[in-house]
Amino acid sequence: MRNIAVYCVNYHSYDSLGRYLSSVDEAAAQAEDGLNLAVFVGDNTEQSQTVDYEPAHFALHVVPTGRNMGYFGAVRLLMEQHSPQNYDYTIISNVDVLLSADFFTTLVSMPAESDLGWLAPQIYSHLEGRDRNPKILRRYAKRKLQVLRALFAVPPLYNLYTHTAYKQKKFVHHEAGDIYAGHGSFIILTQAYFRCCGIIDYPVFLFCEEIYLGEMCQKHSLRVRYVPTLKVTDAEHASTGTFRRSRYCRYNYQALSYILSTYY
Repeated sequence: MRNIAVYCVNYHSYDSLGRYLSSVDEAAAQAEDGLNLAVFVGDNTEQSQTVDYEPAHFALHVVPTGRNMGYFGAVRLLMEQHSPQNYDYTIISNVDVLLSADFFTTLVSMPAESDLGWLAPQIYSHLEGRDRNPKILRRYAKRKLQVLRALFAVPPLYNLYTHTAYKQKKFVHHEAGDIYAGHGSFIILTQAYFRCCGIIDYPVFLFCEEIYLGEMCQKHSLRVRYVPTLKVTDAEHASTGTFRRSRYCRYNYQALSYILSTYY
């Protein structure tokens, strides 16, 4: 029997949340005999609505935050109230993803490894026609992060980048293996991660969560593995996709500034 916790964050996306919970329920049904599952929802919506989903195969706990605490801010609140320490795997995610029906069956069948901190699943985007993982194969050079921060400091310049150089990037298929960091929309952390690193403590509103986790894993000699047999589907940015470009750039600039000052 594997104990698994899901810490997910909702922001004005109740339709997406319902579809997400339904996909979790369907996947949990496939692995019910080997799975003890709890789902914790951090509802960042300022005036929360009732989440009336009734799960058949997991325990559901909804925690209204009363304000938008950001992604890992809400996750930290959930973990302070409901500790992840005793779970074999802890999932952190947005609600704009859907789990494959065999997701938990695959996860509970994986052998435990004492030096493994983070599993990065396949996160398939129909919009881009590719897997969003592996997000970062190797640790970024300081200069690259400085250039990215400079782009975010000038929104029109970043907009030009997204319509030119970014679109020219080649989407490459990767085999399973060790990487620096996975994509932040769906994260699977092991019990070893929390034993070594403690609960999430990232004091940034949004973005660069992957780098934070990658740095924590490197600091404590924990491996990050890309596992494409674990499959989820990206439902295309239900929360961040509605941001104005200036706000999007400001949050990224702040996140990169924190990463550079803290880890570089």
